[in-house]
Amino acid sequence: MSLGLHETRIRRQRRVRWTIAKWVITTSAILAAGIFAYRTGTSLAEREVVSLNREIESLSDKAAELQRQNTELQANEILLQQKLQQAQARYEKDVPQGRMAALLGQMQDKLSAGVKMERLEFLIASADNPRECEAEPATKRFLVQTPLYSGANDSVSFANGTITVTAQGESAESDGKVEAWFDPAKPVSVRFTAVGGKVDEAAGVLPVHTAIVHGGHEYRFTAVAAGTRGFVQVTGDRCKYP
Repeated sequence: MSLGLHETRIRRQRRVRWTIAKWVITTSAILAAGIFAYRTGTSLAEREVVSLNREIESLSDKAAELQRQNTELQANEILLQQKLQQAQARYEKDVPQGRMAALLGQMQDKLSAGVKMERLEFLIASADNPRECEAEPATKRFLVQTPLYSGANDSVSFANGTITVTAQGESAESDGKVEAWFDPAKPVSVRFTAVGGKVDEAAGVLPVHTAIVHGGHEYRFTAVAAGTRGFVQVTGDRCKYP
């Protein structure tokens, strides 16, 4: 009987060890499967992340390229608009419009009718707007200032004293001697000083011509050498302006 109990105890111990062994094996298999699944999942996730990153980089490059192309298209559009505006401006400038076009049409009709181009050029050059000026221009004379002379009788005035006229020239020479009076064969500078300090100047060999606007009128001046040595003669005409 003692032997039977001993065998029974041994069988129980074997069953317990086998149960424990099966549990250990099962648990190990589960853990191994879990570890394998984890590593496999991690590897797949990493590969997916790498693939996604590559796709993001590709999309970013495409977006950058599209942005560059869009910017280039906008720049080309702006350049095209500028060229169109310039072309429109040249067209409006070069192609006659309105009355100018009608005038050119009349000129072409005259040329077709046999009128010479030289005749039309002469008529155009001779055309001028009529001026409303005073009947009697004022003429005055004065001494021209030189490096050796500046003093009495070296200026005159027009427009009720509101425009003062003076002149400067180079000294004449006689027998190798420098004289006080000016040389009428050399350039002269004629200055027109209005009340308030505004100065207009006309320079050159006499006669000298100029026109200035003052007090709502246009004053046209001509300076010539007077008959008396050292003097210049200025004629001023007051006209309506404009």
